[in-house]
Amino acid sequence: MKLSMKNKSKYILIYLLLFPIINLSFSTMSLGRSKLYIYPQISSTDYGVSNYNITQSVTYEVVVNFTLTHKSGIGNYRFKFARLNTRMPNSPLTQYCPPYQESELNFNGISGNTLNQTIIGHNDEFNNTYDSFNASLFVDENVTFDQTYEITLNAIDFQDIDNTEIGIYNSSDKIFELYCNYSEPYYERDNTALINRSNSIVGPGDNPIEKAEKICNWVSNYLTYNDNMPDQEIGALAAYNQQQGDCSEFSSLMITLLRIQGIPARKVTGFLISNDPSTRPKVGNTWEFNVNQLYTNMLGHAWIEYYAPNIGWITCDPTWHQSVNYFNKIDFLRFNLNVGANFFFPPSSTISEFGNPIFGYMEGDIFDYDYNVKITVVESNLTPEDSFPLFVVIFIVTGLVVILLAIIILLRRGSTKEIVSY
Repeated sequence: MKLSMKNKSKYILIYLLLFPIINLSFSTMSLGRSKLYIYPQISSTDYGVSNYNITQSVTYEVVVNFTLTHKSGIGNYRFKFARLNTRMPNSPLTQYCPPYQESELNFNGISGNTLNQTIIGHNDEFNNTYDSFNASLFVDENVTFDQTYEITLNAIDFQDIDNTEIGIYNSSDKIFELYCNYSEPYYERDNTALINRSNSIVGPGDNPIEKAEKICNWVSNYLTYNDNMPDQEIGALAAYNQQQGDCSEFSSLMITLLRIQGIPARKVTGFLISNDPSTRPKVGNTWEFNVNQLYTNMLGHAWIEYYAPNIGWITCDPTWHQSVNYFNKIDFLRFNLNVGANFFFPPSSTISEFGNPIFGYMEGDIFDYDYNVKITVVESNLTPEDSFPLFVVIFIVTGLVVILLAIIILLRRGSTKEIVSY
Protein backbone atom coordinates (compact mmCIF):
# COMPACT_ATOMS: atom_id res chain seq x y z
CA MET A 1 0.00 0.00 0.00
CA LYS A 2 1.41 3.34 -1.02
CA LEU A 3 1.60 6.27 1.34
CA SER A 4 -0.61 9.02 -0.01
CA MET A 5 0.42 12.69 0.02
CA LYS A 6 -2.22 13.31 2.61
CA ASN A 7 -0.74 10.66 4.91
CA LYS A 8 2.76 12.07 4.36
CA SER A 9 1.47 15.46 5.48
CA LYS A 10 0.19 13.87 8.65
CA TYR A 11 3.63 12.48 9.55
CA ILE A 12 5.35 15.73 8.64
CA LEU A 13 2.93 17.58 10.92
CA ILE A 14 3.64 15.12 13.76
CA TYR A 15 7.40 15.57 13.29
CA LEU A 16 7.15 19.35 13.29
CA LEU A 17 5.17 19.24 16.53
CA LEU A 18 7.35 16.61 18.17
CA PHE A 19 10.75 18.11 17.27
CA PRO A 20 10.32 21.34 19.26
CA ILE A 21 9.37 19.28 22.32
CA ILE A 22 12.52 17.12 22.04
CA ASN A 23 14.69 20.11 21.21
CA LEU A 24 13.32 22.17 24.12
CA SER A 25 13.84 19.33 26.57
CA PHE A 26 17.45 18.66 25.58
CA SER A 27 18.42 22.33 25.32
CA THR A 28 16.98 22.97 28.77
CA MET A 29 18.86 20.06 30.32
CA SER A 30 22.08 21.11 28.64
CA LEU A 31 21.65 24.69 29.84
CA GLY A 32 21.14 23.54 33.40
CA ARG A 33 24.27 21.40 33.42
CA SER A 34 26.49 24.02 31.93
CA LYS A 35 25.39 27.18 33.74
CA LEU A 36 23.06 26.48 36.65
CA TYR A 37 24.86 26.66 40.00
CA ILE A 38 22.62 25.31 42.74
CA TYR A 39 23.93 24.10 46.09
CA PRO A 40 22.21 21.27 47.97
CA GLN A 41 19.92 22.27 50.79
CA ILE A 42 21.30 21.49 54.23
CA SER A 43 18.69 19.74 56.33
CA SER A 44 20.64 18.44 59.30
CA THR A 45 22.10 20.60 62.04
CA ASP A 46 25.74 21.46 61.37
CA TYR A 47 27.49 23.69 63.95
CA GLY A 48 24.01 24.63 65.16
CA VAL A 49 22.95 25.82 61.68
CA SER A 50 20.46 24.07 59.38
CA ASN A 51 17.69 24.46 56.81
CA TYR A 52 19.49 27.02 54.68
CA ASN A 53 19.87 26.83 50.94
CA ILE A 54 22.71 28.49 49.01
CA THR A 55 21.15 29.39 45.68
CA GLN A 56 23.84 31.51 44.00
CA SER A 57 27.26 33.01 44.78
CA VAL A 58 29.72 35.62 43.54
CA THR A 59 33.42 35.85 44.36
CA TYR A 60 35.05 39.27 44.48
CA GLU A 61 38.48 40.76 44.89
CA VAL A 62 38.19 43.69 47.29
CA VAL A 63 41.07 46.19 47.48
CA VAL A 64 41.00 48.82 50.25
CA ASN A 65 43.32 51.85 50.16
CA PHE A 66 43.30 54.60 52.77
CA THR A 67 45.64 57.59 53.00
CA LEU A 68 45.59 60.55 55.40
CA THR A 69 47.98 63.50 55.03
CA HIS A 70 48.35 66.03 57.83
CA LYS A 71 48.40 69.67 56.64
CA SER A 72 49.00 71.99 59.61
CA GLY A 73 50.83 71.93 62.95
CA ILE A 74 50.93 68.62 64.82
CA GLY A 75 48.09 66.13 64.50
CA ASN A 76 47.33 63.18 66.79
CA TYR A 77 45.11 60.59 65.15
CA ARG A 78 43.40 57.42 66.25
CA PHE A 79 42.23 54.97 63.61
CA LYS A 80 39.91 51.99 63.74
CA PHE A 81 39.16 49.89 60.65
CA ALA A 82 36.58 47.11 60.59
CA ARG A 83 37.55 43.94 58.76
CA LEU A 84 35.36 42.07 56.31
CA ASN A 85 35.24 38.94 58.46
CA THR A 86 34.52 35.40 57.39
CA ARG A 87 30.98 34.50 58.43
CA MET A 88 30.69 30.71 58.33
CA PRO A 89 29.20 27.97 60.54
CA ASN A 90 32.64 26.59 61.50
CA SER A 91 34.24 29.97 62.21
CA PRO A 92 35.13 30.62 65.88
CA LEU A 93 34.12 34.26 65.33
CA THR A 94 30.64 33.65 63.94
CA GLN A 95 28.83 31.04 66.01
CA TYR A 96 25.56 29.72 64.54
CA CYS A 97 26.05 31.74 61.35
CA PRO A 98 25.34 30.35 57.86
CA PRO A 99 28.02 30.94 55.18
CA TYR A 100 26.96 34.48 54.33
CA GLN A 101 30.49 35.72 53.65
CA GLU A 102 33.57 33.60 52.93
CA SER A 103 36.49 35.98 53.35
CA GLU A 104 40.24 35.58 52.94
CA LEU A 105 42.50 38.50 53.87
CA ASN A 106 45.45 38.25 51.47
CA PHE A 107 47.19 41.50 52.40
CA ASN A 108 47.00 43.82 55.39
CA GLY A 109 49.50 46.67 55.70
CA ILE A 110 49.91 49.86 57.75
CA SER A 111 52.69 52.34 57.03
CA GLY A 112 53.53 55.99 57.59
CA ASN A 113 55.14 58.49 59.91
CA THR A 114 55.32 58.08 63.69
CA LEU A 115 52.96 55.15 64.12
CA ASN A 116 52.40 54.05 67.71
CA GLN A 117 50.18 51.65 69.64
CA THR A 118 49.33 49.55 66.60
CA ILE A 119 46.87 46.70 67.31
CA ILE A 120 46.29 44.22 64.50
CA GLY A 121 43.22 42.02 64.41
CA HIS A 122 41.62 42.68 67.82
CA ASN A 123 38.01 41.73 68.55
CA ASP A 124 35.14 43.33 70.42
CA GLU A 125 32.51 41.50 72.49
CA PHE A 126 30.48 40.78 69.34
CA ASN A 127 33.56 39.20 67.68
CA ASN A 128 33.93 41.92 65.09
CA THR A 129 37.58 42.28 64.08
CA TYR A 130 39.39 45.62 63.86
CA ASP A 131 42.80 47.00 63.03
CA SER A 132 43.56 50.00 65.27
CA PHE A 133 46.54 52.34 65.33
CA ASN A 134 47.54 55.82 66.42
CA ALA A 135 49.73 58.32 64.60
CA SER A 136 51.32 61.67 65.45
CA LEU A 137 51.93 63.64 62.26
CA PHE A 138 53.72 66.82 61.28
CA VAL A 139 52.94 68.86 58.16
CA ASP A 140 52.77 66.76 54.97
CA GLU A 141 53.36 63.51 56.84
CA ASN A 142 50.90 60.72 56.19
CA VAL A 143 49.70 57.25 57.09
CA THR A 144 48.36 54.59 54.75
CA PHE A 145 46.28 51.49 55.32
CA ASP A 146 45.88 48.83 52.60
CA GLN A 147 43.99 45.56 52.46
CA THR A 148 43.24 42.98 49.77
CA TYR A 149 40.55 40.34 50.20
CA GLU A 150 39.03 37.53 48.20
CA ILE A 151 35.42 37.31 49.30
CA THR A 152 32.60 35.01 48.25
CA LEU A 153 29.11 36.29 48.98
CA ASN A 154 26.43 33.61 49.01
CA ALA A 155 22.76 34.18 48.28
CA ILE A 156 20.99 32.22 51.01
CA ASP A 157 17.39 31.56 51.88
CA PHE A 158 15.62 29.51 54.52
CA GLN A 159 12.59 27.56 53.36
CA ASP A 160 9.92 25.36 54.92
CA ILE A 161 11.19 25.32 58.49
CA ASP A 162 8.96 22.95 60.42
CA ASN A 163 8.00 23.85 63.97
CA THR A 164 9.54 20.60 65.25
CA GLU A 165 12.93 21.58 63.80
CA ILE A 166 13.22 24.73 65.93
CA GLY A 167 15.02 24.20 69.23
CA ILE A 168 14.31 25.70 72.64
CA TYR A 169 15.80 29.03 73.70
CA ASN A 170 18.20 29.08 76.62
CA SER A 171 17.87 32.53 78.18
CA SER A 172 21.11 32.05 80.13
CA ASP A 173 23.06 31.80 76.88
CA LYS A 174 25.50 34.62 76.02
CA ILE A 175 23.38 35.34 72.95
CA PHE A 176 20.61 36.74 75.17
CA GLU A 177 23.03 38.94 77.06
CA LEU A 178 24.34 40.42 73.81
CA TYR A 179 21.28 40.49 71.57
CA CYS A 180 18.16 40.42 73.74
CA ASN A 181 18.96 42.78 76.61
CA TYR A 182 17.23 45.82 78.07
CA SER A 183 20.24 48.11 78.28
CA GLU A 184 21.39 48.65 74.70
CA PRO A 185 20.78 52.21 73.42
CA TYR A 186 18.25 52.73 70.60
CA TYR A 187 16.50 49.37 71.16
CA GLU A 188 13.84 50.38 73.68
CA ARG A 189 12.36 46.95 74.36
CA ASP A 190 10.95 48.09 77.73
CA ASN A 191 8.83 50.85 76.14
CA THR A 192 5.10 50.27 76.67
CA ALA A 193 4.05 51.46 73.20
CA LEU A 194 6.53 49.17 71.49
CA ILE A 195 5.60 46.23 73.74
CA ASN A 196 1.91 46.65 72.94
CA ARG A 197 2.65 47.00 69.24
CA SER A 198 4.85 43.90 69.14
CA ASN A 199 2.24 41.82 70.96
CA SER A 200 -0.49 43.03 68.59
CA ILE A 201 1.47 41.93 65.50
CA VAL A 202 2.13 38.31 66.48
CA GLY A 203 -0.09 35.51 67.71
CA PRO A 204 0.37 33.67 71.01
CA GLY A 205 0.86 30.35 69.25
CA ASP A 206 3.34 31.59 66.63
CA ASN A 207 6.80 30.06 66.55
CA PRO A 208 9.85 32.39 66.22
CA ILE A 209 9.90 32.15 62.42
CA GLU A 210 6.23 33.04 62.13
CA LYS A 211 6.67 35.94 64.56
CA ALA A 212 9.66 37.24 62.61
CA GLU A 213 7.75 37.11 59.32
CA LYS A 214 4.79 39.05 60.73
CA ILE A 215 7.08 41.66 62.28
CA CYS A 216 9.14 42.02 59.10
CA ASN A 217 6.00 42.52 57.02
CA TRP A 218 4.59 45.01 59.51
CA VAL A 219 7.77 47.13 59.72
CA SER A 220 8.13 47.24 55.93
CA ASN A 221 4.53 48.39 55.57
CA TYR A 222 4.48 50.77 58.54
CA LEU A 223 7.62 52.85 57.96
CA THR A 224 8.12 55.26 55.08
CA TYR A 225 11.63 55.24 53.69
CA ASN A 226 13.41 58.59 54.08
CA ASP A 227 16.83 58.92 52.49
CA ASN A 228 17.50 62.24 54.24
CA MET A 229 17.71 60.98 57.80
CA PRO A 230 20.55 62.37 59.97
CA ASP A 231 23.79 60.38 60.30
CA GLN A 232 23.23 60.12 64.04
CA GLU A 233 21.20 57.06 65.04
CA ILE A 234 17.69 57.91 66.30
CA GLY A 235 16.58 54.46 67.44
CA ALA A 236 13.50 52.25 67.30
CA LEU A 237 11.11 54.38 69.36
CA ALA A 238 11.80 57.56 67.37
CA ALA A 239 11.34 55.65 64.11
CA TYR A 240 8.08 54.22 65.43
CA ASN A 241 6.76 57.63 66.47
CA GLN A 242 7.87 59.38 63.28
CA GLN A 243 6.76 56.45 61.09
CA GLN A 244 9.81 56.94 58.89
CA GLY A 245 13.49 56.13 58.64
CA ASP A 246 16.28 54.82 56.49
CA CYS A 247 17.74 51.31 56.53
CA SER A 248 19.08 51.73 60.07
CA GLU A 249 15.70 52.74 61.51
CA PHE A 250 13.93 49.91 59.66
CA SER A 251 16.44 47.51 61.20
CA SER A 252 16.32 49.01 64.70
CA LEU A 253 12.53 48.81 64.85
CA MET A 254 12.39 45.20 63.64
CA ILE A 255 15.14 44.19 66.07
CA THR A 256 13.33 45.80 69.02
CA LEU A 257 9.97 44.23 68.20
CA LEU A 258 11.70 40.83 67.95
CA ARG A 259 13.53 41.26 71.25
CA ILE A 260 10.24 42.09 72.96
CA GLN A 261 9.11 38.61 71.88
CA GLY A 262 12.21 37.10 73.48
CA ILE A 263 13.90 36.51 70.11
CA PRO A 264 17.59 37.52 69.97
CA ALA A 265 18.19 39.91 67.08
CA ARG A 266 21.04 42.12 65.91
CA LYS A 267 21.91 44.72 63.31
CA VAL A 268 24.38 44.04 60.51
CA THR A 269 26.09 46.98 58.81
CA GLY A 270 28.20 47.07 55.69
CA PHE A 271 28.11 48.36 52.14
CA LEU A 272 26.53 47.44 48.82
CA ILE A 273 27.88 47.25 45.30
CA SER A 274 24.43 48.29 44.10
CA ASN A 275 21.09 49.31 45.62
CA ASP A 276 19.28 47.56 42.76
CA PRO A 277 18.28 44.01 43.84
CA SER A 278 18.22 42.87 40.20
CA THR A 279 21.97 43.54 39.71
CA ARG A 280 23.76 40.46 38.35
CA PRO A 281 27.55 40.71 38.64
CA LYS A 282 29.58 39.19 35.82
CA VAL A 283 33.23 38.22 35.75
CA GLY A 284 35.33 41.32 35.12
CA ASN A 285 32.74 43.81 36.41
CA THR A 286 34.27 46.45 38.69
CA TRP A 287 32.93 49.02 41.13
CA GLU A 288 34.94 51.80 42.75
CA PHE A 289 33.84 53.68 45.86
CA ASN A 290 35.49 56.71 47.38
CA VAL A 291 35.14 58.71 50.60
CA ASN A 292 36.85 62.02 51.28
CA GLN A 293 36.05 65.32 52.99
CA LEU A 294 33.80 66.55 50.19
CA TYR A 295 32.39 63.47 48.49
CA THR A 296 31.26 59.91 49.01
CA ASN A 297 29.57 57.35 46.80
CA MET A 298 29.77 54.52 49.35
CA LEU A 299 26.46 52.67 49.61
CA GLY A 300 26.30 52.04 53.34
CA HIS A 301 23.49 49.72 54.39
CA ALA A 302 22.01 47.99 57.43
CA TRP A 303 19.90 44.85 57.77
CA ILE A 304 19.11 42.36 60.55
CA GLU A 305 19.67 38.81 61.75
CA TYR A 306 17.51 36.99 64.28
CA TYR A 307 18.34 33.75 66.05
CA ALA A 308 16.34 30.52 66.09
CA PRO A 309 17.81 27.50 67.98
CA ASN A 310 19.00 24.65 65.73
CA ILE A 311 18.44 26.90 62.70
CA GLY A 312 20.97 29.66 63.38
CA TRP A 313 21.16 33.37 62.59
CA ILE A 314 18.55 34.10 59.91
CA THR A 315 18.93 37.25 57.85
CA CYS A 316 16.22 39.67 56.70
CA ASP A 317 16.25 43.08 55.08
CA PRO A 318 13.08 44.96 56.17
CA THR A 319 14.03 47.97 54.02
CA TRP A 320 14.36 46.09 50.73
CA HIS A 321 11.39 43.95 51.74
CA GLN A 322 9.21 46.90 50.78
CA SER A 323 9.70 46.06 47.10
CA VAL A 324 11.16 42.52 46.94
CA ASN A 325 10.80 39.53 49.26
CA TYR A 326 13.78 39.75 51.63
CA PHE A 327 12.38 37.75 54.53
CA ASN A 328 14.68 34.89 55.56
CA LYS A 329 17.00 35.51 52.64
CA ILE A 330 20.01 37.53 51.56
CA ASP A 331 21.78 38.26 48.28
CA PHE A 332 25.33 38.46 46.89
CA LEU A 333 25.40 42.28 46.69
CA ARG A 334 26.33 43.26 50.28
CA PHE A 335 29.55 43.10 52.27
CA ASN A 336 29.29 42.50 56.03
CA LEU A 337 31.44 44.80 58.20
CA ASN A 338 29.94 44.92 61.67
CA VAL A 339 27.36 43.01 63.71
CA GLY A 340 25.88 43.78 67.10
CA ALA A 341 25.78 47.13 68.83
CA ASN A 342 26.07 50.45 67.10
CA PHE A 343 29.56 51.14 65.85
CA PHE A 344 31.45 53.90 67.64
CA PHE A 345 35.00 55.23 67.88
CA PRO A 346 36.56 55.53 71.35
CA PRO A 347 37.20 57.92 72.96
CA SER A 348 34.53 59.78 70.99
CA SER A 349 31.01 59.24 72.32
CA THR A 350 29.44 59.65 68.90
CA ILE A 351 27.44 56.59 67.90
CA SER A 352 27.02 56.13 64.16
CA GLU A 353 24.22 54.24 62.46
CA PHE A 354 26.70 52.88 59.90
CA GLY A 355 29.73 50.74 60.70
CA ASN A 356 32.10 53.29 59.23
CA PRO A 357 35.46 51.60 58.58
CA ILE A 358 37.45 54.83 58.46
CA PHE A 359 39.11 56.79 61.26
CA GLY A 360 37.21 57.96 64.30
CA TYR A 361 38.98 60.51 66.44
CA MET A 362 41.37 63.27 65.42
CA GLU A 363 43.03 66.16 67.22
CA GLY A 364 44.57 67.55 64.04
CA ASP A 365 42.81 70.55 62.54
CA ILE A 366 43.67 70.29 58.85
CA PHE A 367 44.13 67.09 56.88
CA ASP A 368 43.34 65.46 53.56
CA TYR A 369 42.18 61.87 53.32
CA ASP A 370 41.00 59.39 50.74
CA TYR A 371 39.35 56.05 51.40
CA ASN A 372 38.96 53.92 48.29
CA VAL A 373 37.43 50.50 47.75
CA LYS A 374 37.76 48.72 44.40
CA ILE A 375 35.66 45.61 43.89
CA THR A 376 36.21 43.21 40.97
CA VAL A 377 34.19 40.09 40.15
CA VAL A 378 36.49 37.08 39.76
CA GLU A 379 33.83 34.35 39.67
CA SER A 380 30.08 34.51 39.14
CA ASN A 381 27.85 31.48 39.70
CA LEU A 382 24.37 32.76 38.96
CA THR A 383 21.24 31.24 37.55
CA PRO A 384 21.14 32.12 33.82
CA GLU A 385 18.82 35.03 33.11
CA ASP A 386 17.59 33.45 29.88
CA SER A 387 16.72 30.06 31.34
CA PHE A 388 13.12 29.03 31.95
CA PRO A 389 12.20 27.91 35.47
CA LEU A 390 11.71 24.15 35.57
CA PHE A 391 7.98 24.37 36.24
CA VAL A 392 7.56 26.56 33.12
CA VAL A 393 9.42 24.00 30.99
CA ILE A 394 7.28 21.16 32.36
CA PHE A 395 4.12 23.16 31.71
CA ILE A 396 5.11 23.94 28.09
CA VAL A 397 6.19 20.36 27.33
CA THR A 398 3.05 18.90 28.87
CA GLY A 399 0.86 21.30 26.91
CA LEU A 400 2.56 20.44 23.63
CA VAL A 401 2.25 16.71 24.30
CA VAL A 402 -1.47 17.09 24.98
CA ILE A 403 -1.93 19.06 21.75
CA LEU A 404 0.08 16.46 19.83
CA LEU A 405 -2.02 13.58 21.17
CA ALA A 406 -5.21 15.42 20.31
CA ILE A 407 -4.00 15.98 16.74
CA ILE A 408 -3.01 12.29 16.38
CA ILE A 409 -6.45 11.20 17.57
CA LEU A 410 -8.14 13.58 15.13
CA LEU A 411 -5.96 12.38 12.25
CA ARG A 412 -6.72 8.75 13.02
CA ARG A 413 -10.42 9.47 13.05
CA GLY A 414 -10.02 11.16 9.67
CA SER A 415 -8.19 8.12 8.29
CA THR A 416 -10.99 5.82 9.43
CA LYS A 417 -13.52 7.89 7.51
CA GLU A 418 -11.42 7.64 4.29
CA ILE A 419 -11.61 3.81 4.10
CA VAL A 420 -13.85 2.71 1.16
CA SER A 421 -15.22 -0.86 0.88
CA TYR A 422 -15.63 -2.50 -2.53
